[in-house]
Amino acid sequence: MLTLVSEHRIYGCHKLKNQGGKCTQWHGHQYRVILTLKAPYKDLDYRNMIMDTYDIEAIFNEFIGVDHLNLNEFMDSEDPTMEEMSKFFYDGLKPKIECLVSVGVYETPETGVTYEPME
Repeated sequence: MLTLVSEHRIYGCHKLKNQGGKCTQWHGHQYRVILTLKAPYKDLDYRNMIMDTYDIEAIFNEFIGVDHLNLNEFMDSEDPTMEEMSKFFYDGLKPKIECLVSVGVYETPETGVTYEPME
């Protein structure tokens, strides 16, 4: 089994209605979004790749649409937490990246969440 990791950065703002602290106010982050793809060696494409990283980047950028996202609007959510973002991104990208197995979202260099669906 081979694993491909593709990291992307997005800038976005949000506010968390139910957090109860300072995050109930508008604030922004530079998010790291980490896509993990897996495939057996025998299933590599004609280029001997799980998937071309340029193709992954193009799909990711098309999904995100713009830089400097208002995550509350983009996700239609009152509480776009890292947990919700990781599942939202997974669900949005999985139809175009079949071998996607997880999506990690980091708000800070030290703090992140990874969504991986249960089998």
